[in-house]
Amino acid sequence: MVRVRTPLQGDIILINLAPKKGHEQQGQRPFVCLSHKIISDTANIAVFAPISTTKREYPLYIKIPKEGGLKTTGKVLLDQLVTIDYNDRNCCYLETFPEAFTEELLMKVKVIFEKNSIC
Repeated sequence: MVRVRTPLQGDIILINLAPKKGHEQQGQRPFVCLSHKIISDTANIAVFAPISTTKREYPLYIKIPKEGGLKTTGKVLLDQLVTIDYNDRNCCYLETFPEAFTEELLMKVKVIFEKNSIC
């Protein structure tokens, strides 16, 4: 593995988030960078979504496509975003999602920040 450079959207990196509490993702696991490059360039942080091998079905758990030659498998958990100072963690770059899948993730994660509609 190679020490992480400034992560870009779609980059998958291995991050150790220990220690954590409660229902938060724990330990070393892959995460995908979702934030715009301007965030990393200005603040040395980035927003990531964890990748898990959970079998649970949930609208914001997006299955990683098998095609494309990726080694990373599982689901991207878009409801568990974290902001990480990647320079202060032991992070390693793994690979990058295809552009089309990254765009799909960015489109779907927007729902988290939409205003609730009144029924």
